[in-house]
Amino acid sequence: MLAHSLWEFYNYQLYCTVRTDDGQPNRHRINGITGPKTVDTIRVCVSIRDNDRKEEGLVHELLHANLIPLGYPRFWFEECTPENWRLAKGITNLADHVAMFPIYSCLGYSTKRFLGPSRSLNELERRVHADLREMGERLRTPQGYLDSISQYLERNKFRFTPLYLTNAIIAQRSSLKID
Repeated sequence: MLAHSLWEFYNYQLYCTVRTDDGQPNRHRINGITGPKTVDTIRVCVSIRDNDRKEEGLVHELLHANLIPLGYPRFWFEECTPENWRLAKGITNLADHVAMFPIYSCLGYSTKRFLGPSRSLNELERRVHADLREMGERLRTPQGYLDSISQYLERNKFRFTPLYLTNAIIAQRSSLKID
């Protein structure tokens, strides 16, 4: 049901690949955003590893994509070093996890399998993770997520623009209809 609703929401632009388990994490990408005000056809690409956590990994990555139709913003990060870009993306990824976790649990999946194996977090990443866990409930609504993550990014000197992609996706759907 989740995959089907996202397939339709994203105008059939949802792609999934199953890759050999090479120890890398599963991931999702949102393609079609070339700037804070430049949105082309939105495509969601999910890549999961072929292992014993394949189903849970797929649901996890689809839940990231599901945040957009639920009204959660994505963020465009202005020019920054590759290290800062990775940190900014890590912040939003961890914040997504806080928002997604209750849905994952309600779908009946074991909360112990929400995350796959990953590398150890460095000291800065552990601090970010602790800060986001402290925000907890505030991240579970789109407005709370926007306010909390925007404030957090500003405190950490990131330049960014929140992106609401739902309207762009709906506009794309309208342009695809044949009268």
